[in-house]
Amino acid sequence: MATEIKMPQLSDTMDSGKILNWSKKEGDKVQRGDILAEVETDKANLEIESFHEGVLLKILTPADESADVGEIIAYIGEQGEEVSDASSSSASKSSNQQEAADNTNAPAPIEQKNSEPVTIETPQHQNGHAAPQVSGDAGGRIKASPLAKKLAEQKNIDLSSLSGSGPDGRIIKRDLESAAPAQAATSQPAPVAAAAATPAKAPTSPTAMNFSGEGSITPMSKMRATIGKRMQQSVVEAPHFYVTTSVCMDEAIKLRTLLKEKGGYEGVSFNHFIMKAVAYGLAHEPRVNCSVKEDNSIYDAGQVNIGIITALPDGLIIPVLHNVTALTLKDVVFESRALIDRARAGRPTSQDLSGGTFSISNLGMFDVESFTAIINPGQGAILAVSSILEQPVVKDGAVVPGNVMKATVSVDHRIIDGVMAGTFLKYFKEGLENPALLMI
Repeated sequence: MATEIKMPQLSDTMDSGKILNWSKKEGDKVQRGDILAEVETDKANLEIESFHEGVLLKILTPADESADVGEIIAYIGEQGEEVSDASSSSASKSSNQQEAADNTNAPAPIEQKNSEPVTIETPQHQNGHAAPQVSGDAGGRIKASPLAKKLAEQKNIDLSSLSGSGPDGRIIKRDLESAAPAQAATSQPAPVAAAAATPAKAPTSPTAMNFSGEGSITPMSKMRATIGKRMQQSVVEAPHFYVTTSVCMDEAIKLRTLLKEKGGYEGVSFNHFIMKAVAYGLAHEPRVNCSVKEDNSIYDAGQVNIGIITALPDGLIIPVLHNVTALTLKDVVFESRALIDRARAGRPTSQDLSGGTFSISNLGMFDVESFTAIINPGQGAILAVSSILEQPVVKDGAVVPGNVMKATVSVDHRIIDGVMAGTFLKYFKEGLENPALLMI
């Protein structure tokens, strides 16, 4: 019996993915561990690995099309095996969902009191010619992927003038990319009759529409849109509570300098000390490492998995260093550097982006005195780390120069109280001011 290949959840926040390309084509042999396809998620482009052997019988989600997590995207089975009717009906799920979405977006007929339908007048009806039925069905509905519709709207391209190269003549992204730019000027649909009767409002002043320069509108990338959605969700759902401490980094600076001179710790940075100090603090106050589940239960992962918020040209990505309490400082240096390099190169693994229990946002390299961070949904806290600044400090009753770093922990007040946050920061500070504790 053919094996269903479903869209996997490749990160904690992924709910759908777009197939960028298939590494195998229908009829190819597949071995366990082979790469089947490359998928664009909300965070990065990741590869789908096969856990089955056989032949790729059928691809249900072609390149440039999207599928929800758990949706069947292909079948693997024996050579010559046919997908059953039941499987075929499952296979058409994506197409049926798209048709339902198209029907939802299509204008419904307007009915008068005598129940006779009144057709909204379109440009094709107004000029006396029937609209061309390209890439559509008998009812005149144009079949196009959501991405194609979005691109058509942005570029002002008339979908009815295109021929689709996707399944069943569906218009997909590459059809839009090959369309002539000149279509943009002629593809604007005329307003419906009712709207045309409404006079446009004149500018309130002669210079109201005149600007010294032209602006631009750029659609959000999938990554940026997901960041916005997740951060808004966090602010709305999690009552944030903030606690700040100042850490004297003199001893950490001395130890880092010594380790770099002795060798074996190439590339060691203050961020590595901070990660170990976070693990040290969470080991003494594990309740800050918990989170709230959808059923309002409290989840404890049982280990410290630190998300390292990493800047990319188009947004942020949070690779996760797992079980940090079990790693030595040297392990943290090596593992975190490899982790971040994979993320910045656009080649993280699904494990790299999953399982985080606590996150760190470090703006120390930007001369930032203090800031607060928004909790990553699915976690209970996040630490905002600022720059190390030379300041006067009091030691043994005397004012002396010192290197001070401020750190602010944002916690979900539903499960983490001020005492818990304060206890965590107490031990976090202790670890950095006595960094020998982080070497144990």
